[in-house]
Amino acid sequence: MEDTLRDVEADIQADLDEEGETLSEPLQDLVEALREDNAEGLRAVARYDGDDHQILYLRDDLRERFSDDEIRRRAKTLVMKGLADPRTDTELDDYGELDATLRWFENAILAIYPTGEWSGIIATFERRQSPLVDAAFDYLDDY
Repeated sequence: MEDTLRDVEADIQADLDEEGETLSEPLQDLVEALREDNAEGLRAVARYDGDDHQILYLRDDLRERFSDDEIRRRAKTLVMKGLADPRTDTELDDYGELDATLRWFENAILAIYPTGEWSGIIATFERRQSPLVDAAFDYLDDY
């Protein structure tokens, strides 16, 4: 499994290194897989390299709801979230490299998949019910 993850990661990193606006097969496959898994729940998918980004998928209702400037600002904010967590952390080196970061918001889930030191993939989903987080909130509400 780890080798497969590393192979996919290497393919995506190669895509991030390429110039041009067309999506290569691994990125197309990723977007298609996320859409198949959760067609209504997938909000957006983007890739980033440094502070540059490309939106790979944006759900139609969000494209209609936000202006181009709002979409760009929101994407830049998400990229900054992706860049905030280093791939390796000397204090947690026994954990290995960071493969993903998940952030649960009241209305959305943000998943960040770093593919390099300054690059990665961002996906956002509708929050709906998340058993792990919602169960914790059930206990913490009274805390």
